[in-house]
Order: sequence, then C-alpha cells, then structure tokens
Amino acid sequence: MHVLVVPSWYPTTEAPLRGIYFAEQAQILHDHGFTVGVVYPEQQSLRHLSWDALRRKHFQTAWTTNHDVPVLRRYGWNVWWRAPPGMRVRVRHAVRLAHQYVGRHGVPDVIHAHSARWAGAAAARMSDALDVPFVLTEHFSGFVRNEIFPWRWPLVETAYRHAHGRAAVSSVLKDALAEYGLAAPNEIAVHPNPVRAALFARPPDGRPAPPPFRLVTVAGLNPRKNVGDLLEAFAQAFAGSEAASLTLVGDGPQRGALEDHARRLGIASQITFRGRLERTAVRDALWNAHAFVLSSRYETFGVALVEAMATGLPVVATRCGGPEDIVTDETGRLVPTEDPEALAEALRTMREQWASYDPNDIRAYVLDRYGPEPFVRRTRSFYRHARAAAP
Repeated sequence: MHVLVVPSWYPTTEAPLRGIYFAEQAQILHDHGFTVGVVYPEQQSLRHLSWDALRRKHFQTAWTTNHDVPVLRRYGWNVWWRAPPGMRVRVRHAVRLAHQYVGRHGVPDVIHAHSARWAGAAAARMSDALDVPFVLTEHFSGFVRNEIFPWRWPLVETAYRHAHGRAAVSSVLKDALAEYGLAAPNEIAVHPNPVRAALFARPPDGRPAPPPFRLVTVAGLNPRKNVGDLLEAFAQAFAGSEAASLTLVGDGPQRGALEDHARRLGIASQITFRGRLERTAVRDALWNAHAFVLSSRYETFGVALVEAMATGLPVVATRCGGPEDIVTDETGRLVPTEDPEALAEALRTMREQWASYDPNDIRAYVLDRYGPEPFVRRTRSFYRHARAAAP
C-alpha cells in the first residue's frame, strides 16, 4: 500500500527532534512493506532569520531522504505567524508539494494527515484533487487545553468533515474532539503512537545498583511540562539526601529559571541538567535510571513515557491525559497534576518499591500495546476501512 504522509510538524535541521515520532512512524511502515512518502511545507520562525539562514532556506523546494522514505519539503519562513494567512498559505504549499510528489512517485492509495491544525485541511484538498481517500490522526493538545485560535476552526472543521477515517492518540483527546462536535465518539478510533522497540530495549548490562536511587525525566523545559513542580516534589522527598538523584533530559526557555529554582530548593547537587540529547543518548539516560517520572500539566499521549517503559522502567506520572491510558498498577503510579505533595509521596514510594516491578513484564506490556507490530496492524486496518468508505 502506498501512503502519502502530511504532518503538521516534522523534524528540521534546527529542531531535529520536533515531531520525530512522525518520521519514526513513517519508517516503521516502510520497514513493514508500505510505500511511504512525506510532504512538508516547512516554516521557520522569524526568530531564527539571518542572512546565512536565508541563504540555506530561501523558499526553495527540495527532496531529502529519511531512512529510505522520500521527503519533499518547501523551505519557508513563518511571515504570518499565528495569523490566518499563514495557515492558508501553508495549505496551498502542501497541495503543490503533493502534486510534485505524485509526478515522481505516482498517486498514493491513501493520504495520512497528522493533526487538523493545518495538515488535515491540506489533506482534504489533496484528496479531492487526486481522488484518493485521506485519514486524520489527532495529536494536538490544544483541543484538550481549549487553545484553538478561532480563525483556525474552519480548517479544523473542513478536515474532520471530509476525512474518511479519524483517530486520536488517546482516550482523553478522543473525548475532547467529540465534545467539540467534530465527530461522533464512534467515528473516532484511539490509535496510540508506537515505540521504537529495537532502540528502546532493556539495558544489556543491567542498571547501576543504588544508591543513589536514580530518577530520570525526558521533557521540554517549558510551562506545559511543569518541571518546577517536579523539582519541588523531589526536594520534599529527598532534599539533603545523597541517596537520590534526578536527571533532566531536555531543554527549553525555562532552563535557567529551573536551575535557579533547584539551587533555592537546596537540591542543585542532586540534579543533573543534560540538555537536549540524540535518541541513543536518551536511551542511555533511561538505562542509567531506576524509575521515570513525568510531571506534565497536559499530555495527549506520552511518547517519553512508553519509551522509558520499553526499557523496563517503572514510572510515576501525572493524570494529565495520555498517561491514564498507559500506566497501570503493574507498571507504575499516577498522581494528580500540579500537586507536588502527592508527587513527592509517589516518588518516596517508588524508591521503596521500584525493585518489586518486573522490568520484563513492563516491556512486554508496552510491546503488546505500543510496539511496531500492533501499530502496523492498526494502521493497515485504518487505511483499509478508509478506502472502503471512500465513494
């Protein structure tokens, strides 16, 4: 089956991990016998604009390849940031890229848009132009947070009205879409993101023995990830004790403030800020830990959570949306959002009980639900139903 993928966000040279799961999903499908291509009208933030950057990205179109998956990009700049013309222009560019893609690789059997932020509307136009069904998978947490700009709603409604198949990556996101009236609940499937099982495997040489008890999180250092509450919880649970440590993998606008916060809490010597890491280095950080913690205010899924669990780690996570679908009593603990006291208590309990969790069972649970094989089965069925539903 030939699939053309249209992601609303995707890795770039400036942000190589942004939307990495879309690239990895395309690779998984390719590895399982699908013919896959990607079109992406890239729009760089004007904050990165310089003469050197403009020489590299000057509104040109170019082919690249990502693990044998052809990617056709238009390198542009987000002149109309957060304004209606910007999304409409992006939709038009995406449709033009689709026609160029077809000229080289032929007409796909199905178009797969990721998120209705703009890619869904673009896929609807491609579907009409090419007479090909399209499906839409929603990832965007703005539907849960009620943060959709009013002028975006016509694009969103167009995507959901015309899609031949609709899915969300978690139950909470499905419920939000239904509450908005974008589709009936029975018209929205729950299709979670997959995990790269071969990369995020059990550590071949085991984990280091405590002490210290080593916690790790992988998160952007921004308000939505709420790492400040994690630092406060860690301080309540372990301040002044070298028997516990916390590694933060990720970067963002709050890094400096969070480093200052750790110093004020008296836990700076127990906290390690690793910054943004490549995928193998992220895995190595997980291998070096005893438990994973996620403190987000909102998550529509929780890719970092299932990656940690795939390595056999037990987890502590907030009830912020996606984790409620993922975490069970056998794999970890759930706590309320924005409650450092409850999070601190869960961290203390995890330190006492982490060895009672079976890492093989945790990994098996993840692979059964989020491994490449179940992802491919769900996706193949999704496409077949869409093709059958198309007029």
